[in-house]
Amino acid sequence: MKYQHKALPTLAKKFPEGIFAILVYGPDAGHVSETIKKLVGGAVTDPKDPFSITEVDAQTIKQDSTFVTDSALAFSMSGERKLIRIRNATDIMVPTIETILQFEKIEANIILDAGNLDTRSKLRALFERNDKLGSFACYGDQGSSLKNLINEIFKENNIDAGENVLDYLLSHLGNDRQHTVNELNKLVLMVGPGGQLSLEETIDSIGDAGLLALEDIAYFTGSGNLETLCLSLQRAEDSGQSPVTILRTVINHFQRLHSIATKSEEGVPLETTIKNLRPPVFWSRKQEFEIQARAWTTSKLELALERFFIGEHQCKTTGIPQMPLCCQVLIGVCLMRPYKRKQN
Repeated sequence: MKYQHKALPTLAKKFPEGIFAILVYGPDAGHVSETIKKLVGGAVTDPKDPFSITEVDAQTIKQDSTFVTDSALAFSMSGERKLIRIRNATDIMVPTIETILQFEKIEANIILDAGNLDTRSKLRALFERNDKLGSFACYGDQGSSLKNLINEIFKENNIDAGENVLDYLLSHLGNDRQHTVNELNKLVLMVGPGGQLSLEETIDSIGDAGLLALEDIAYFTGSGNLETLCLSLQRAEDSGQSPVTILRTVINHFQRLHSIATKSEEGVPLETTIKNLRPPVFWSRKQEFEIQARAWTTSKLELALERFFIGEHQCKTTGIPQMPLCCQVLIGVCLMRPYKRKQN
């Protein structure tokens, strides 16, 4: 079964009854690590007790397929349930987990961590569909989840920060949980508990340390979010991103919006067309994608795409400095925004 992260505080107190194992996976290694740490706290009385936790790598299990099964059935010397921690899990773990599921009861809690597992992963599918298994997906914090994380850390330390500080942090952090937490804790240490954090102090501390996501540029262009688009383009240039790659990413986003607009003109419900998109819209971006799909008309999307294609061609053929040309094209389309974003 799939767990939402709002269930984590409860599971951090006690490993769920009837669940044999929990898989934590995703591209955000910091978020995976933090989630694992909380789950371990609920799985054993003392996470620091080496006798209560058995750690093993998935590749080791591949060489000794009975290790996990034997450990899961063995009684603990202390009388309490043990924890088996399996690192770097992949689809090679599927036969082992399927064997364990055949038992009515086991004597250990099992937690697995993994990197990014796509929907074709047999391990992910097994954990999502079986009632005796649970899974947590860990992706970069974005939108409301990132805002909640920032507010949580600032509230714990009684930090006074204005909306301009929050807006800056939202545009510069989020793709890696551990990195985000480290940066926020650095700000807390800088001003001290109960301190007031200014935008200038935040910029000096954070700088451009946030991780760049090319998709952000596409979404900022489509939303008309000019200020954040300019910040992201500056970060893209600083990190050495190819202007042609940036334009291709934005073109792909607008082509998907165009396909939605075309289907909508044919009378197909918006929700249906978005649901049928391949590859599907990432869940954390679905709301923003729908807003843009409702706002952009077919004619405006075609005009935007024409500008992108011309810009890409000029980048490849004219010798004009590519990054300024790329920025000019994206900013021009951003200013075509068909709606104004609500200010928080």
